[in-house]
Amino acid sequence: MTRAKVVVLGATGFVGRNVRDRLALDGHEVHGLSRTGGCDLLDLPAAWRQIEHLRPDYIVNCAAFVGSVNFVSDFAADVVDVNMRMLLNTYKIAQQMREAVLINPIANCGFPGGLDVYREGDLWDGPLDPSVKSYGATRRMIDVLADCYRRQYGVRSANLFVPNMYGPYDSHNPNKTHALNALVIKFVTAAKSGAEEVEIWGTGRPVREWLYVKDLARLVSRVVSEGGFNGEPVSVAQNHGLSVDEIAALIAERVGFKGRLRRNTSYGDGSPRKVMDDTLFRGRFPDFTFTPMDQGLEETVAYYRGTIA
Repeated sequence: MTRAKVVVLGATGFVGRNVRDRLALDGHEVHGLSRTGGCDLLDLPAAWRQIEHLRPDYIVNCAAFVGSVNFVSDFAADVVDVNMRMLLNTYKIAQQMREAVLINPIANCGFPGGLDVYREGDLWDGPLDPSVKSYGATRRMIDVLADCYRRQYGVRSANLFVPNMYGPYDSHNPNKTHALNALVIKFVTAAKSGAEEVEIWGTGRPVREWLYVKDLARLVSRVVSEGGFNGEPVSVAQNHGLSVDEIAALIAERVGFKGRLRRNTSYGDGSPRKVMDDTLFRGRFPDFTFTPMDQGLEETVAYYRGTIA
């Protein structure tokens, strides 16, 4: 294994904290930076001062301004503005550190909304789903920035497309947290309070691929440990999805909730299906094993049971 010096941006957030912890566990020298710690990516000079002296081998970009489908619709202009400025400044920093590889986990909402299966080469083959246009457009722009900064400045990027993630360290605000975690929060809260009903946003029919966040963290650490990446974008894919209703039933069983489910269809569903093709992933990481859903849910429920009052 190659021991590397790694800067994790957004290191106190959901993905960043998990990635930071795994890199440290695997023996890398990790420097976690975040806005709360003084590294504001909206302020390029200030962010540069935080990073320049570290001279990292890798920069893992986990910084993002994002929330639920409802959140990115209600605050669409802010989501575009903040995320684009952070991305532009991140690549300007990477431009000055050409020896560093920039690793970008990229949410799959950047893919066309009408696809049944998401393949890496289909990223630009149709419009985004309107419900996630604000955030999805900025995810597509990572592909543009990676290509343009490589061609002009030699910046190397490792782009990892990721499905809906779940697991520990996410927000406790249902409007800010990831979809599956929001459901866990609702069911854990209902079970603790003895509530007879849990509200599900939308129809419950959309099918999503679900990735345990610690699996992404393991993969990022593996990319770092193996000393690089071949530059080809790849989906962290299992080629399997479950509907929101199916996930809700699994969570209800896990927490022992016996009450009713009420679907609030005033909330939109977004794309009907988001499942990612795993052909390239299996070719690149043939021996990688994903955490079984039962185990991932058990650990996620345990985390929220321990952190919800």
